[in-house]
Amino acid sequence: MAIFYGGLAQIVAGILELKEGNNFGYVAFFTYGAFWEWFFFTASGLSGPTPASGIGAVLIGFGIFTFVMWIATFKSNLSLFLTFLLLWITFFLLGAGAIDNSITLTHAGGIVGILTALVAWYTGLIQIVAPSLGVRAPLGRAPLS
Repeated sequence: MAIFYGGLAQIVAGILELKEGNNFGYVAFFTYGAFWEWFFFTASGLSGPTPASGIGAVLIGFGIFTFVMWIATFKSNLSLFLTFLLLWITFFLLGAGAIDNSITLTHAGGIVGILTALVAWYTGLIQIVAPSLGVRAPLGRAPLS
């Protein structure tokens, strides 16, 4: 799942977003696709042993990247805003949990990650389903829109 759905599929989606002129979609999909490729090679051990602190540092780095991307959603829609808000919190909790070797932080990151997935799935799927039902996708107003 990590290498193909998380990684390759998102990289392809990013390239398609670039062709459509959507720089936000390009940067987001391509970067998170690259993250999942890294995760696959790290988790599988193919890249050699990686200390928890190294994994934590990468997760914190992606938390910072996601925080910046979240700022870019302030005028988009509420669903995208919430997806990126929950995602940067997830990355920071998981990164801190890895660095501190904290089960509590790691579990909190997992719970927020599940919430992130639910909001992200809604955000993506409603944009596919709503037009087939002849309705406008209910994504909500972003905080600064």
